[in-house]
Amino acid sequence: MAATGVTEPTRLPGPALARLATTRPVPGDLALLHRAVEDRRLVLLKALHTRLHRYPDAVRPEARRAFAFHWALLARAESRHPRAARVALGYPTVGTRLVTALRAPDGLGLERALTAFGATASAVALLTGTSFSADLATEGGVLALPGVGVFHTTAPWVRLTARRGAAWLAPPRRPGGAVLLRLPTRSGGAPGTLLAGAGPGWRQPRRLPGAGVWLEDVDPYRVPAGGVGLPTGTPHTAADRAEVAAYPWADRWRAALAVLLTADPLRALEARSLLRAVVPLGATAHGGPAAAGGRLSATTRAAPGALLTTWTGSPAELAAVIVHETHHTELDLVDDLAPLLHDATGTPEALRLPTGAGGALHTVGWRADPRPVRGVLHGTYAHLALADLWARLAGGATAPAHVREAARERYERCWEQVGQALPVLLNSSELTYAGREFAIGMSEYHRSLGNRPGIPHG
Repeated sequence: MAATGVTEPTRLPGPALARLATTRPVPGDLALLHRAVEDRRLVLLKALHTRLHRYPDAVRPEARRAFAFHWALLARAESRHPRAARVALGYPTVGTRLVTALRAPDGLGLERALTAFGATASAVALLTGTSFSADLATEGGVLALPGVGVFHTTAPWVRLTARRGAAWLAPPRRPGGAVLLRLPTRSGGAPGTLLAGAGPGWRQPRRLPGAGVWLEDVDPYRVPAGGVGLPTGTPHTAADRAEVAAYPWADRWRAALAVLLTADPLRALEARSLLRAVVPLGATAHGGPAAAGGRLSATTRAAPGALLTTWTGSPAELAAVIVHETHHTELDLVDDLAPLLHDATGTPEALRLPTGAGGALHTVGWRADPRPVRGVLHGTYAHLALADLWARLAGGATAPAHVREAARERYERCWEQVGQALPVLLNSSELTYAGREFAIGMSEYHRSLGNRPGIPHG
């Protein structure tokens, strides 16, 4: 497939960098960010293929043969429908699987990760309408097909057969446990979209209204191992389906999109364009209820397009979470296309472990703990987007008066916090030339927001 050859990396033109610094990209800029996701997937795939090729003794012969089969299946799926294959590979939890495989130690750890790669290749084949048959190992009795669904079984492996717009999942010698999937075809639906699946043990994510975004509450890779959370707090794990069912996520999502459309249709466009999955967070890693750890939202660099969040108190709060986390993802992708900070390790961004080590730490208005420059950059960008959102909602005429007043207060707080953080970036030697240009663009846009009539600022 294309990942094994030489591909021309996507470049970020200067005008696009300047627009993205304002947090207000045009559709062409969003297309560049999509290309960045595709480029990252190809880099990860090529790195995994290279590892198995250079170090064949890293896994047992049967694991190497399985990897070769799944790689060939992935190549065939891409040759059949290249665009649909790229869309399927762009599902957020695919990135988590690939990064997990690349970080896995030789031996059983890598073999377990390659089991997930086999499920990924099969999911891409399904979503491109490719005919095939494969015996897939389960992980603890679970076969998780990213972007498709999850099959729970007691069997150590499952046979997956796809033919003529349909597929069957069946454990060995258990025909009564089969799952039937309807698949995309040229006439029956857009490649890259699962139409339906049913059968015992089968679960699949559900589509949220008003956008091509899934409510992802089944994929075991949807939240990093150990959960997510602030360093000073208790991490949250993924909410299970029963926890998710306790809240009206679809209604809250629809209402949040309505808030974004009222304030600024561009923000709704960004959400629809860059988000692929909303992942509800529930209990903390130590078993406590979500409320015990407070509200939390997050993104991960390995899985762009996934918004991880606890239940929010209002549609406006979810709208703010969408804008905040979308801009963390945007900044990660901009950094892939035009590195914004110097990296002393020389490690490619797609493979870099998250770390706060190195460089000075700085106090910011939105966090109690001091932040490295990378954290300051991320927080400043996200809060600049929020200041823009609240300024537009406060200055609009369609929202109720109490909503506009609350938006004014939130605008002022965000505007002041960004103003306090920008000097850290503008005076930092850790920024590259592109990073400094980006910080200058943010500063200029921050100044323009402060000059907006009718919006108070400090």
